[in-house]
Amino acid sequence: MYLCRMKSMFPILLWSVFIGTTNAQPATLRPITLGESLHLALDNSAQLHKAQLDRQGIEKRLQEGRSGAFPQVNFGVGIDYLPVLPTQLIPGEPFGMADNTYLPVQFGRPWQLTGSLSVQQQLFNESARRMIPAANVSRSIYDLLITRSEEDVIFTTATVFYQTLQTEQLLRALNANLDKLDALQRMAKLQLANGYAIPTDVKRIQVAHTNLETQRQNLYTAISGLRQTLQFLCGVSYDDAFDPIEEMAAPAADSARWQGLTLAAEATTEFRLLLHQVELNRIQLSSLRAERLPNFSAYASAFTQTFRPDANFFDSERRWYGAVALGLKMNVPIFDGFRRLHKSDFLAIEGQKLAEDRRQLGSAKELEFRQAHDQLQNALRGLRTQTDNVGLAREISDKLMLQYKEGVVSLTDLLNAQTALSEAETNYWQQVFSYKLAVLKLLKTTGKLHELK
Repeated sequence: MYLCRMKSMFPILLWSVFIGTTNAQPATLRPITLGESLHLALDNSAQLHKAQLDRQGIEKRLQEGRSGAFPQVNFGVGIDYLPVLPTQLIPGEPFGMADNTYLPVQFGRPWQLTGSLSVQQQLFNESARRMIPAANVSRSIYDLLITRSEEDVIFTTATVFYQTLQTEQLLRALNANLDKLDALQRMAKLQLANGYAIPTDVKRIQVAHTNLETQRQNLYTAISGLRQTLQFLCGVSYDDAFDPIEEMAAPAADSARWQGLTLAAEATTEFRLLLHQVELNRIQLSSLRAERLPNFSAYASAFTQTFRPDANFFDSERRWYGAVALGLKMNVPIFDGFRRLHKSDFLAIEGQKLAEDRRQLGSAKELEFRQAHDQLQNALRGLRTQTDNVGLAREISDKLMLQYKEGVVSLTDLLNAQTALSEAETNYWQQVFSYKLAVLKLLKTTGKLHELK
């Protein structure tokens, strides 16, 4: 029965199979509460650390972008060798030639060395100016991505924590049933020895005992895998074995607190992230349109050069010739092959997609909240029903045990009652996990998962 129900458990059990399948419980276990496991998971999460590194990276990208506002200084050295000097034409009249005639001459030397220094300072660029607010928007986006990573880590860790508790409770219930079956087996063997029972009864008890033992071994395997999964999420050594602890006598004692939660979609991480993305898209589109405007810059350049008949540029007796230029430059974009037009259309489409996301997000969050709230209510009703059901099944099992000892009821009736009790306890703890999972979903939907810490 338990093996069939295990198929419906949270998919994280599939992961636990790859992490560990130890059948024996650890000798020493470290008790850990939900709050402690969440703090460890947040401190050691690779996903969260990567989000924080992305936040540092965007700061460097913003600094890179601001570098364009500072003076751009460049120094260059060039060496040229001209095997054939360029020919220039000069008027021939000064040299006694006829009018409108030209004399071809070659100027310069074959070897030329030039050193240059240039400084350029941007004075006005409307496109860059409009992108300035994008810096704060980008910071806010990456801050929200960190928050979303924290929420993912909290949700995953809490889910594994509660699932481990649930499986351990199932093991305790199964152990209690095994103890009862052991006592029944001893009694049946004694009755068989005294002629009050038949061998088939002893064998039937042995079959039931073997089935429960198999289920117990499967539970040990599941618990070992879940504990190691929790260790992985918390970033601790697998030798530091965990034993999740929480008061489970009244698992829904905090239900009034969670039932009072309300949805404020605008305050959720997803909604705020979407608003910042919309704002960033608007800024990018405005900056792109400003690229059509002229931009101005100032420049200064200086260079010196020397000419040699050979490659001996270190001859101190030869002269160097220098020049300096200062000026203003205006750049007027006229035609860029429709680049701005196509990019503007693309950003407009992205803006429409974000508008659709924003239109649907409110309804999606409302749906998610209603489903989580309904799941919570159903889990609470199921808990009340299963609590009564377990009490009734236990009462029937205990009563039939006494009647079996007195020879009033058959072994079949007693084994059926114990099977029903085991099924009722399994359903109860499944319902406890459903309640805890519903609380997690409700907190995630309302953006209040941090209240678990």
